[in-house]
Amino acid sequence: MKNILLINKNPQELERTTALALLLAGTTNAKLYFWNSSVTQTKSFAIEMSVAGPDKIPSGRPVSKNRWIEQLQLKFHLQTGLKTVVGFIENIQFVSDNVAAIVRKFNIGLLIKGIPENEKQEPVIESDVLNCSARSGCPVLLVPEQFTYKTFEKIVYATDLRYCRQGVIRFLSKLAITFNASVLIANIAAKGLPFMENNYALDVFKDTIAHPASHDHFYFNNIMERNTPKAIDVLVNDMGTDLLVLVNHRYHFNELFGPVGPYVLPDYIRIPVLVFPC
Repeated sequence: MKNILLINKNPQELERTTALALLLAGTTNAKLYFWNSSVTQTKSFAIEMSVAGPDKIPSGRPVSKNRWIEQLQLKFHLQTGLKTVVGFIENIQFVSDNVAAIVRKFNIGLLIKGIPENEKQEPVIESDVLNCSARSGCPVLLVPEQFTYKTFEKIVYATDLRYCRQGVIRFLSKLAITFNASVLIANIAAKGLPFMENNYALDVFKDTIAHPASHDHFYFNNIMERNTPKAIDVLVNDMGTDLLVLVNHRYHFNELFGPVGPYVLPDYIRIPVLVFPC
């Protein structure tokens, strides 16, 4: 996997999101970069540090500035044995116009954003992070803070097989192999389209999962349910899913989160959601 970019205003207040980001980066040997979305300056630079040990911290950098990540990394390292190289994107204004340049410069392949709550204590998916995903071409992992960080064992990709993305399949294949996870492709007919007959849907599934290395990780379910929220509720909660995968503004995204942003995460989805740009 390429490097990972965690976008948060106060990442030290989102410990579980940060811990999940450390886990993903450490497991995939990727660097983890932090981008503070409250910064408004425009000078562009980044400083890397390894929080695996004090001998790895560059001289001249105040140790106390990012003490929170050092403490979290020490706890994380003791629990998992993984070491992660961490970088801080400094003095770059958080706007979607800047994200493409950051992605190119630091070889980013995945964005991560904790899901904050509004005044009604509803988890809200902010439009700006989805815009960052669209501008950069990177998927974004949206993490509810109550999610206890863990490796992904059961992944569900909700799609209409007639429009299934090969790029999404390739990404999920790498993720599944890395974590030895299962990926269920849940075929839910797009709004206004007829259901797919089972044998035809199975043939399309076999054609979609073309790479032999992927076969052991991918499974298929042809869902005959028009109520998408009801189907997703069953897939997420009754099947013990760890990660829900969707495509932004395509095939069920808006049925779950609403037609326009900011989008509210439904009560029945309390797991990370991986959203690919449309």
